[in-house]
Amino acid sequence: MVWQREVDLVVPLWQGGDDVRVAAGAGALARLVPTHAGRLHIAVSEGPRTARDGVRNLDTLAQTAQRMRERLARRDPARILTLGGDCACDTAAAQHLARRHPGMTVYWIDAHADLNAPAQSPSGLAHGMALRTLLGEGHPDLMGQAPPALSPDQVVLAGVRDLDPPERAYIAHSAVTALGPAELAADPRGLTAGRRAGSPAYVHLDMDVCDPLEMPAVSVPAPGGPGVAAVARALAAVAAHHSVVGVAVTEYAPVVGHDEDRLAALLSGLDLVERAAG
Repeated sequence: MVWQREVDLVVPLWQGGDDVRVAAGAGALARLVPTHAGRLHIAVSEGPRTARDGVRNLDTLAQTAQRMRERLARRDPARILTLGGDCACDTAAAQHLARRHPGMTVYWIDAHADLNAPAQSPSGLAHGMALRTLLGEGHPDLMGQAPPALSPDQVVLAGVRDLDPPERAYIAHSAVTALGPAELAADPRGLTAGRRAGSPAYVHLDMDVCDPLEMPAVSVPAPGGPGVAAVARALAAVAAHHSVVGVAVTEYAPVVGHDEDRLAALLSGLDLVERAAG
């Protein structure tokens, strides 16, 4: 059965990673994923490609996030699917759902932790700051007026392997749970250890969590990842254990040649498409 939600957001945001290839990923995913909910296409303006306060393309990113907050405030959905776009595309959706579902677990399934703060980021790219923004330590223009959406103990990083030194330090000194590729592949059900069955969960899926030999159609490939089948099993384990209230699929670059059956396997792990028989 396809996962039921109240709204789909199609967000072709690419300025967070400064890679225009992922803008097409939002539309490609929207064509693959059937919807039984309302579908909102969020306009993303080009804007000046300049840095401010250590964040590249900050004005465009802030405008897009504010536009999403306004649309979500009017609808007030309890379950949201976001199809991106880069990893900065779903911060507004995650903030909204964190208010609707206090204490929800966030599964950040990604090769990268996205835990850089603006003053620490070696690149100035906001897609590498998205999770830190949700934890209340991002640029104020990206966080909006709300308090931090999450506390570290709500976060499970899965498949993470490509980390900047400040991100390693943050993980080492916080209550964030971090599971590497080997742990994810060896025990997909281990992701949910210690989390209450049936409790609300949010899943942020960056396609680059998979090994690029199996899923090359991503913006920032990171060798040494788990295979697509292992990631799909982990996603299915999260969906079986929790009441999933939000999903984001990000960093898909369809222009890069790839096996679309593997993409379908990932989407089916979250019940976004029907699972193949057998």
